[in-house]
Amino acid sequence: MQPSSSEPDQRIPVHVLTGFLGSGKTTFLTHLLGEPDLADTAVVINEFGEVGLDHLLVREVSEDAVLLSSGCLCCAVRDDLVSTLVDLLAMAQRGDAVRFRQVVVETTGLADPAPIMHAVMSDLRLRRGYRAGRIVTAVDAVSGLDSIGRFAEASQQVALADTILITKSDIVEPWQLDAVRLGISRINARVSPLVSSKNAMPRAQDIFEERESWEPGYTQMSNTLPVGQHSDGIETFTVEVASEVDWPSFVEWMELLLVSRGRSILRVKGLLSVAGDPRPLVVHGVQHVVYPPEYLPAWPDGERKGWLVFIARNLSKSAIMRSLPSTFASTHRS
Repeated sequence: MQPSSSEPDQRIPVHVLTGFLGSGKTTFLTHLLGEPDLADTAVVINEFGEVGLDHLLVREVSEDAVLLSSGCLCCAVRDDLVSTLVDLLAMAQRGDAVRFRQVVVETTGLADPAPIMHAVMSDLRLRRGYRAGRIVTAVDAVSGLDSIGRFAEASQQVALADTILITKSDIVEPWQLDAVRLGISRINARVSPLVSSKNAMPRAQDIFEERESWEPGYTQMSNTLPVGQHSDGIETFTVEVASEVDWPSFVEWMELLLVSRGRSILRVKGLLSVAGDPRPLVVHGVQHVVYPPEYLPAWPDGERKGWLVFIARNLSKSAIMRSLPSTFASTHRS
C-alpha cells in the first residue's frame, strides 16, 4: 500500500444514504430526486416501487435505469452493487447514458453502510472510477431514539455517518427533538445533525457536499454527556502521532490491527507525517479495509502534527495506545 500523488482525485464519489426502518429516508430521497441540485447524479436504489418515481421519469435508458427530469440517472440494484456501479460507469463512458459526477446509494433500513464503502475501497473494478464519498444517515425524530437504543443496525448507521438528518421534526415537541440530538451525540459527536420537516427539507448540496475538517478536536464528546457514556459500546477517540512515521512500519502495524480487531473498528481516519515527505498523508479505513492513502498539498494551519481518529465498538483508546510502537505516538487526547 503506497501513498498516491497529490494530483486531484478525478474519480466519482459514491455517497450512501441510509437510515433505520421508518426513518423517512425514502420520502427524503423522493424529494431529492426532484431537485436540480441532484442533476448529473446516478441514484442507486433497491426497488423502484419503494420510491415514487412515476412523475419524475423521462425515458428508460436500459432495463434497470431511467433518466429523471432533474437529470439524474436512476437504477435498481440487480445481482449486486458492484456490478451495478460497474455497468453504470460503462454506460456513461460508451455514451449510452448521461455522464454523472456522483453516485447516491440508498440502502434498506436494516443495512450496514460499511460493506458499501468496503466495496468502493477494495474492489479493483470500482477503484478505477469511483472513490468513497459521504455516509448520510436519516434518524426519525419520533422513534429514532428508541431504534438507536434497541437495534445495533441503527446505532451503527449513526456511528458511521458523515451527515445526519433528523426527519419528521414537525410532529414532535421541542424537548423530544433535543432528546434525539443528545442520543445521536452519544454515538457520533463529530456531526451536528441537520433537521428536516415535511415543509422544510435541506437541499441536496447541503446533504452530499463533500467537506473535510482536518481538526481532530471535532471528535470530542459533548461536555453535556457523562464521561464514558456511549450507546452500544461505541466510542470515538483521537490518538496523536507526534513523530514522523516510517511508512512500511506503520502499514505493518495497521494491517495487524485490522486483522485482529477489524470488527471492532468501525472507522479510522487521520493525517500522518511520513518520513521523507513534508506533506500530510491522509489515512482512511472502514473495518477491515484501508482506503489507498493520499497526500494533501499542505498541513492545516501549517502545523505538522499527525493524528488518527477512531470510531470503535468495545475497543478502548488505551488498547490502541498499547499496540502502537513507541516511536509512533507520544501523546493522546481522550
